[in-house]
Amino acid sequence: MLVSLKKLSEEIKNWYIKSDAPIHINEPLISNEDISSVVETLEEKWVSTAGPVVAEFERRIASAFDNTNAVALNSGTSALHLSLLSLDITGSDLVILAPLTFVAPLNAIKYLGATPLFIDISLDDLSIDIAKLNHYAEKYFSTKNNKTVDLKTKKVVKALIVVDVFGHLGNMRAYREFCNKYRISLIVDSAESIGSKRGGLTSASFSDITTTSFNGNKIITSGSGGAVISKKEDLIEKINHLSTTANIGSKDFSYYHDQVGYNYRLAAINAALGNSQIKELKNKVSNFRKIHSKYKQLLKNMDELKIFSEVDDAHSNYWLNLFLLKNKASKEEKNEFIRKLNQSGIGARNVWNPLYDLPYVNRDKELNYENADYVFSNGFNLPSTSRLNTP
Repeated sequence: MLVSLKKLSEEIKNWYIKSDAPIHINEPLISNEDISSVVETLEEKWVSTAGPVVAEFERRIASAFDNTNAVALNSGTSALHLSLLSLDITGSDLVILAPLTFVAPLNAIKYLGATPLFIDISLDDLSIDIAKLNHYAEKYFSTKNNKTVDLKTKKVVKALIVVDVFGHLGNMRAYREFCNKYRISLIVDSAESIGSKRGGLTSASFSDITTTSFNGNKIITSGSGGAVISKKEDLIEKINHLSTTANIGSKDFSYYHDQVGYNYRLAAINAALGNSQIKELKNKVSNFRKIHSKYKQLLKNMDELKIFSEVDDAHSNYWLNLFLLKNKASKEEKNEFIRKLNQSGIGARNVWNPLYDLPYVNRDKELNYENADYVFSNGFNLPSTSRLNTP
């Protein structure tokens, strides 16, 4: 056995508030206040995408991201899609992307017919390795007339999407400097990192656009939902317009749509739950950090595993904990280990398959992805549910 399965599963079960299994990777913790907030909204007849409840949620989201502007949407994927649309990205453009993440940002790029350029991650923070990014750019990027072209693909480089994997922020200052140098936009996918900071600041302090998610498995949930956050009011206005079917006739109590629009707004029912949840953001982050500390203490006596921890200047929400096998194991051995954990009632899962290996992506065979491959081959997640007992 790769790891002492019995010891691991028994310890986690001891932390769990409920006696019944399975213990999920993550699950929403719904309070009486959450329920009351939704019921109150229903009683006041605010159920659709308009009204004060949604506006309040947007203000709270903005505050959580350094008091910028926010538009509440029906998913994190919608937020990514509209972000790219707002930057006028098309099929002739290239978007730089972290390769080890959930598929949503890749899909958003594909919606527009654009091309992803994957750059390997750093093992310090799981985000794009800035040294590797700079090395590629120095070799293949050419900037002229305020446009940067990738000499390999002949496509215009429009944006860099970095992802806060498992709640860990990358080197935001370095990404901002890179984007300024090459005149491209910085999008940060913070679907997993609300409440996280680096150098005391959130991603929205550096990005042109930050997106986030309020899916049921996130630290803050609205059932389903997402948001776009930006200091740039012109982008926020454009995204808000696109999200409401691009209707400019409403001031005349009419319907006139000046471009293709999208019905992506968040419903008030969802916003009501989000409003109640986000009030407890600091407490929720504190709870998730306690869970990480307990895992870290447990692993002191287990030589086979290590846990991924934040860099010195970071404050991660530890939405999910990443565990890495110290000893090399085959894919079959690791999958069997994860399968047995689940059979014992401990929710465990593999890290996402690297995006460059998906069948609808043309992988650049010349690029090396040793760090992403390492994390995928050796990494897995154990429960980080807030229902784990953390006295």
